[in-house]
Amino acid sequence: MKLFCIKVFLITRIFYIIFIQLIFETHLVRKRDLSTEIIVTINQENMSKIEKLLLKILKSFISYDGLQFEFISKNGYISDHIFCFYPLFPYFSKSFIPFFKLFDFKNENTSFILSGIIFNNILSLLNSIILCNLINDLTGSKEKGKISVLLFLINPGTIFYMAYYSENLYFFLSLLLIKELINDKYNLLYYVKLSIIIFCLLMTRSNGLILLSFFIIPIFKILFDKINQKDNMFLTNNTLENIKFFFNLIFNNLLFILLHVLLCFFGLVIFYWMINLRPKKAICNYINQLINFNYYRFTDYWNYCNNLNSPIKTIYNYLQKSYWNVAFLSQYKLTNIDKILYSIPMHIIGLYLIYKSLKEFNFKSLLNFNLYEFFYTEKSKKNIIEVTFILGGLINFFVLFITVLFIAYISINNRLYTSHPLLYYWLSDDVLKYLKGENKKGFLILLYFFSFSLLYFITNIGGYNGI
Repeated sequence: MKLFCIKVFLITRIFYIIFIQLIFETHLVRKRDLSTEIIVTINQENMSKIEKLLLKILKSFISYDGLQFEFISKNGYISDHIFCFYPLFPYFSKSFIPFFKLFDFKNENTSFILSGIIFNNILSLLNSIILCNLINDLTGSKEKGKISVLLFLINPGTIFYMAYYSENLYFFLSLLLIKELINDKYNLLYYVKLSIIIFCLLMTRSNGLILLSFFIIPIFKILFDKINQKDNMFLTNNTLENIKFFFNLIFNNLLFILLHVLLCFFGLVIFYWMINLRPKKAICNYINQLINFNYYRFTDYWNYCNNLNSPIKTIYNYLQKSYWNVAFLSQYKLTNIDKILYSIPMHIIGLYLIYKSLKEFNFKSLLNFNLYEFFYTEKSKKNIIEVTFILGGLINFFVLFITVLFIAYISINNRLYTSHPLLYYWLSDDVLKYLKGENKKGFLILLYFFSFSLLYFITNIGGYNGI
């Protein structure tokens, strides 16, 4: 399995690198974000041929957010808007810089860019292996595990999983969280590991908070393991008996449940610290030292830091709204029609995943609180780990879907959906059925993933004729 992941990883990465170089060298597309041109041409006359070639290739993978991460890794947090970018990825991305100093690069940016992109792609390979094992463990199918790897490595947001972005670190931590939650060893080390993973997730991306919905996995697993031991007592139609039995189970496992609730509370504390307390302390220190902010934002920050009337509730939300215009339905404008059109196919897939997940559960059984039938349906025939993974993934994905559809920046949906394991769990099933000649949905999924991965390389690095 590992060898398969490595082969597919190398083949796809080489293909995409060649593709993006051909696109720009033939001038079929010209770049919209020219910031990288300035960065890579510093000290050009003193560079070796190898360094020039490296920067020529790498400049296509550091546009937009990549520039912010590179700036943070080099300079730290010395401006207000960069507090929208969380610190774990840019700080970890510097890991290889000491090694690259041996090459005596003339452009100081070369080592930072190389380090960040290599770090991101190593994580991409690790994600392939972990995802393959996760899908294999859940479904008992090596074929689905391999298909999930292929889908991951050619997903519509591939450019972000190769470039200087935090996608891979976030997905890596998400997979570690889920792998730990389906573990049977609920000892002290288990809780320590979860605490570290939660902390790292919320130091990587703000949407790491909603991943706590996956905590339903260990809670329901231990409850329904006990139900099995009671000879299917939840098969009764006596609602009062069902409720009594269920709350007895909860009471008998109250400490176990409370520990997971405390971990969720721990996550909320970190989340609030990241979106408000940490940036507030830094920005207000700058204000007190009379750092020269843009005037109208300076006034807002000054009022906020001095407890005067201010539009700022939390720094993170304020920055999102003032820099990226992120608010309820704010992105649905005629000027964004291209992004809206690009996002539609992935939203359709999102609805499809929610539909497939909902079909796994017998919601009629909830009318008389028969939770055994809710999970153990005849059509499902899945083990409790797999079923609770689907339920946790469904809750998590639904919150993500609503957020992306109505609030987030439109073009981000490919980045967020493709870092969700439920996507690969269900779509690998459809692709496998296609390979067996059972349906054609799998072919459409493969076609969409591959074609849009190429399209997003073009539209997120450059644009057709500059559009």
